[in-house]
Amino acid sequence: MAASMLKSTLRWSARLAFTGSLFVGLISSWQWLTSKSHTIQSTALQETRTYRIFNEHSNGPVIYSLDGHSLRNGLAPAVIFSFAAILRGQELPKVIAIYSNASRDRDFRPLGSAPTHWRPKIDGRSSDFDNFLFAELLPEIEGRKAAGVRRYLMGHSLSGLYALDLATREPERFTGVFAFAPTFSHDTSIGERLPKACHSRTFLYENWGLESSRDTAVFSATAARWKADPDCRRKSSLLTPRHYGSLHQTIMLTGQFHIAFWLLE
Repeated sequence: MAASMLKSTLRWSARLAFTGSLFVGLISSWQWLTSKSHTIQSTALQETRTYRIFNEHSNGPVIYSLDGHSLRNGLAPAVIFSFAAILRGQELPKVIAIYSNASRDRDFRPLGSAPTHWRPKIDGRSSDFDNFLFAELLPEIEGRKAAGVRRYLMGHSLSGLYALDLATREPERFTGVFAFAPTFSHDTSIGERLPKACHSRTFLYENWGLESSRDTAVFSATAARWKADPDCRRKSSLLTPRHYGSLHQTIMLTGQFHIAFWLLE
């Protein structure tokens, strides 16, 4: 009897897993086939940049995903957030996957940074990327009158660090900023500056998972500093969960599911 019940449970589990995989595969194919790739000649960056739009004609929230040339940061959030919206009967999000290619070290690092002793000191041009984002890309996507747009920014690793840093410089530009395993060891000064963003109404999210012991120590110290700050303590929309089972290379998927299904209702 027990063996029969076990076999039945396994069969139904297999069927559900197959059906779920098929459904996700269909949504993924639909999202990719209906998305469009665009280019923009950037004066701020002095080069041509590519971006891909998912759900281009939607009037839902606009999600800007950095490092969008990778499937984890481009197609994956489009599928995950669209799936969550479908289940809730909500408007599909417009996802903008911004391609970085070989320019991320320059794009996401400030001119002056304070890395840990084991990280290289590399000066970037994040202020130029700021100008590209706000003066060129956002108007291109949202039009010149973007009042009332629910706008979100997300990034992983170095681009996650940039997203949090941008929240300190432009705290009211985004409804929410999501950073997946931001590498604070590339610029430890963000721990001191982020409380500036706690004065704003912006929702701040930062997660982390399985990291090296050195990076884990920096993550822990940075999160503790935020939680000790009076403004950050009062801010109910500052979340710093640790997802222990997620590797650095896939932590953005865990974060995207967390946000799409439990936070953005």
